[in-house]
Amino acid sequence: LPGIELAVLSLSGATGPGSRVRVGDTLAVRFTARKTDGTDWDIGEFDFASTLVSGPTFNYQRVVAEQTDVAGAAVQNTDGSYTYTFAAPIPSTYLAPLNDSADFGAVDGELAGEALLDGTYTVGLCVGWSYTVDGEAKRDAANATFDFVVGDTGTVDRREVVKQDNCARCHADLRAHDGLRKGVAVCLLCHTAGAEDHIAPAVAGGTPGASIDFKVMVHRIHAGEHLPSVMGVATNLDGTRNYAATPTPYQLVGADDAVLDFSGVGFPIMPSAYVSYLFDSTGTTYLGTGGNGPMPRDTGYSALSLTNKRIEDKLRSGPVACAKCHGDPDDAGPLTAPAQGDLYKTQPGRLSCGACHDDVHWGQPYTANLQTMPAQATNADCTLCHAASGAGLAVEDAHVHPYSNPSLNTGVNITFDSVGSGSAPSGNHVAGDPIVVDFSVTDDAGQNRQIHQLTRFQMVVSGPTSNPQWVLPNVNTHDFAFRKSSPFTGNGTITTPVVGGAAAAQTIAVAFTSSTAFDVLGSVTAAQVGNAIGGSSGSTASVSYQGVTCTITQGTTAFVNGDRWYFEVVPTAATYNLTIPRDLLFESLGAATGAAQNLPAGNQPVYWGREVVYERTALVGAAGALTDDNVAMSRYVVTDAGALATLAVGDRLVIDAGTSVEEYGQVVRIETSDPVSGADFGASDKVYLSQQLRYDHDLGATLQEVTLTTRRQEIDYTLAATGATGIDLIAGRFTAGNPVVMSYRTHARFGWYRAPGDTLQAVYTPSTGDSEDVDASWGDWTGLPLVDGTYTVGAWTHKDFTVTPLGLPTTTGSSSNLATDNTTYRMISPPASANFLFGSVAVVEPRQLIDSGAACNACHGDLQAHGNGRRGYETCVLCHASPGVEDAPLYSFNGWYIGATRGVTMDFRTLLHKVHMGAELANASTYTVNGIFLGVAYPVQVDEIGFPTQPGGAANCATCHGSSSTAWLQPAPRDHTDTTVENVREWRAVCAACHDSDAAQAHVASQTTGVGDEACEVCHGIGREWNVEKVHKRY
Repeated sequence: LPGIELAVLSLSGATGPGSRVRVGDTLAVRFTARKTDGTDWDIGEFDFASTLVSGPTFNYQRVVAEQTDVAGAAVQNTDGSYTYTFAAPIPSTYLAPLNDSADFGAVDGELAGEALLDGTYTVGLCVGWSYTVDGEAKRDAANATFDFVVGDTGTVDRREVVKQDNCARCHADLRAHDGLRKGVAVCLLCHTAGAEDHIAPAVAGGTPGASIDFKVMVHRIHAGEHLPSVMGVATNLDGTRNYAATPTPYQLVGADDAVLDFSGVGFPIMPSAYVSYLFDSTGTTYLGTGGNGPMPRDTGYSALSLTNKRIEDKLRSGPVACAKCHGDPDDAGPLTAPAQGDLYKTQPGRLSCGACHDDVHWGQPYTANLQTMPAQATNADCTLCHAASGAGLAVEDAHVHPYSNPSLNTGVNITFDSVGSGSAPSGNHVAGDPIVVDFSVTDDAGQNRQIHQLTRFQMVVSGPTSNPQWVLPNVNTHDFAFRKSSPFTGNGTITTPVVGGAAAAQTIAVAFTSSTAFDVLGSVTAAQVGNAIGGSSGSTASVSYQGVTCTITQGTTAFVNGDRWYFEVVPTAATYNLTIPRDLLFESLGAATGAAQNLPAGNQPVYWGREVVYERTALVGAAGALTDDNVAMSRYVVTDAGALATLAVGDRLVIDAGTSVEEYGQVVRIETSDPVSGADFGASDKVYLSQQLRYDHDLGATLQEVTLTTRRQEIDYTLAATGATGIDLIAGRFTAGNPVVMSYRTHARFGWYRAPGDTLQAVYTPSTGDSEDVDASWGDWTGLPLVDGTYTVGAWTHKDFTVTPLGLPTTTGSSSNLATDNTTYRMISPPASANFLFGSVAVVEPRQLIDSGAACNACHGDLQAHGNGRRGYETCVLCHASPGVEDAPLYSFNGWYIGATRGVTMDFRTLLHKVHMGAELANASTYTVNGIFLGVAYPVQVDEIGFPTQPGGAANCATCHGSSSTAWLQPAPRDHTDTTVENVREWRAVCAACHDSDAAQAHVASQTTGVGDEACEVCHGIGREWNVEKVHKRY
């Protein structure tokens, strides 16, 4: 395309001193219109060219209405520039604003009919060129402005409260009005004080009183879904909040009387932009929000109904990141902040503030947080309470989110120093190797963080980067409170331990030997025996052991011999060394003999205090049979549930009892009919288990409910405190012949053992939500051999903090506590990961699909997800880069109100395309995913999401992938090295995510062979006729 570079060079016709303009002057505008190659446009080639004048810049009014004869009246100069002379002189008074009515007047800044004030004024110039591409009509446009002074004194004072650079961070090439208006500086010339929406009585009720003053309209558009009026919130005559008002959609009327509804628009800056509104499993009882979104609660929040608490939470999740539009667009980058960006702090007013806070009725009082603002007839008194900064009611302070306040959010950062324990001569990892990491945890000041003072700490290992799989599920690596042994009888409590600087790194146990006596044991230090606590409820005992202190409180049910609490102590350090752990469930160890007996575990070591030992003490009811073949790594077995009449969720069962593939599991869901279609499964019901199957089980194999009775350490069995290879049964404590089963923690490795004596299973484990619906054709390699390549270990952590309604720090509480006026937030670690090599490869190959997470943050500020529990693109892909990651399944949330989302992959390349395509998806209304926040599931729809980049929205691939990335030009091959494994359909995973119509899906299917080979590259490959770059280009 030729491109249009429009520039106003000068203004002539001024008769005042120093080329200042006076009323009555006839102005001439000299401008150039050049193509990108530097050649001049012929003015006649433009099918639209106009100019107008507005001012003064401190309160724009219309001065000269838009003149649309520029193309015909402009005269070309000898140097190739053009001069357009206005037909009429500068008038003595201001024009009325657009669509003027009695709804706005002088108190709102409107100056219609008033004499022109001295000051800086602006002439705006707009041109447009229409053309076609492949028969489709397109338009290019350019705008330019020029500031000048009206009056005999003064200098140019350009309006720059927001820069085009700010808008471009999300919108790229912002444009409106059929693409002819492309710059903030031009927008201001029509969207002046008093300007109102297009009056169309038969459309949207005529939108009475709808201001299109720029400072009002833009605030309201970006606050859309959080506007009190949209949510049905108003103010009573006495200033109290009315939650029962009639919701009013925020609508404006556009060209051809089209209704533009902004009621679903959300400002994308996080943490405010991403808030999960959580309900219990029935979907009826509100539980609060997940994560950092809402601003602090007001005093009185705790007394509200749950319904009104949810409304309050959503109100408080509106835009507060003022600097996104008014500040430095790229922080430390080359761009600069708007010269007048701070005016939003120093010039609060009824229009700009009331744009978002539209429950304020200026003619009556308004009460919030125990403070009442009296009626405000003008803006004169605003700054008496709302200074620029430095106080709770100051404009800047009131809009600083606690998460963004460095005095509250002091930061938590993880840095990996090394990944070790690879046993190959090269130092690479090979099958069977554990994964050992050295890492640090600091605050934003660089001070070491104590791990136990955090709220959560998780790690995950995945790879290879060419098609990442989960080597192990994400795991909570550390203790933040004491853990109870299983079983545990007493209902007494123990406080969160305080770990001193001289504490020993070890596991400690508080072990009761009677209802009132306990010992404190250490895995590496001598025991502290003979401690006592009173027998009555409420009695307390203080514990101080090897640098760790805590307090025990006796409950209404007394402790018994064998009750234990465990805690893995990690003293504060500059560098932490950790062998990443893995948790295994229901491993069959063998049969008891009744005598003293050693039973080794399949995976070693067994972590002391992390084991639960079961004895199978009964077979319940009659055995059933599997009614189909069942493959290892599946999450369910197929049987006739009716033949197992007593089997219920929570029961334990044994499969193939008495055989070499005997295994155990706990029932988490029983499906007797299809959750989507409702079709009855007949005798092929699905019994879902708490973990994947270890073995294949054939049709006809036995299935039976069992009783697994938990046994106590040191009473029924013993276990070495360090380096345990298994458990030692105490003579007489287990019945001869009864199987022994154990759930436990061990070292995470490349591969695992299904039971004692097993060969190493050097295969990939299932990722979250795994099912057969997303298979190898999607890139899921569950159960397939490990592939050489670059692998990644990643971690994330949180630290909670709590503020009062005044935003002051207080004792840390819980975000789920709705009975307090305080609000709890979480510091979140930025992305932390380290790549390392597995197998025979020699070069680290990072994952390269987008330039960096900075592309996400350009629009999102500080990308967060999972109830603000994960932060940054690089953290997202630690889990979501795996094609086998599926949406939250019903087997994980049995009985919840969420729906089935069969076959919905959470692979980043599919999920993110769908999310950002949003409302433009052909099937947007039926695309639902289930979000998860700390074990609470909630449905998420994308049908109101609009991708803000212009032109073309989500078709602008480089917006996310980055200008230097070429990965999006063609999906990279992702096939397994084993050629017998089904080919990965990499084009489908990406392209069909956005192109989801029935026709598009049929096209994808028709271009795929029966063995999964895709022919997409023939037409859409790099350099081909309909290559990806070409078909996504927007004009």
